Amino acid sequence: MTISKVLNTSYPTLRDSDLISDATRLLLEHRHSALPVVDDNGRYLGIFSMHRLFSLLLPRAVLIEGGVSDLAFVSGPMKMLAEKMLEHNGRRIDEVLVKDAPTAHSDTPLLEVVLMLYRNESDIPVVDREDGRYLGMVAAAELLAHISAESRMHG
Repeated sequence: MTISKVLNTSYPTLRDSDLISDATRLLLEHRHSALPVVDDNGRYLGIFSMHRLFSLLLPRAVLIEGGVSDLAFVSGPMKMLAEKMLEHNGRRIDEVLVKDAPTAHSDTPLLEVVLMLYRNESDIPVVDREDGRYLGMVAAAELLAHISAESRMHG
């Protein structure tokens, strides 16, 4: 099986000028944990994920190496998280996207993509090697469905 068999070309994308509130709505609406960010020419710029969003909502003290590991002392956590969300909703995606997230190419071996999914716990963007154009995503759930169907055929 090649990567093209599991490439989702209709995966929703974000523009670098979109707001975090737009990104959050799309993440929830499509039930994805991450969305690719592209420029006006369709070139891949990076990824915005729930992981990144949660990092914006948590107190900085828990995110640094050797930081606070127990947050039991925090009172009213839902209110605090909601306030942080409101604080960040108006920020542009280009301020917070992850630019160094792993990407695959149309010729990336399937097993390597599975390894990327395992290591990164996020769907993998597929980008044209020549011009950096975004081609689609390999979604973990869709790939697992293909693997499961294949195993039933051989089992």
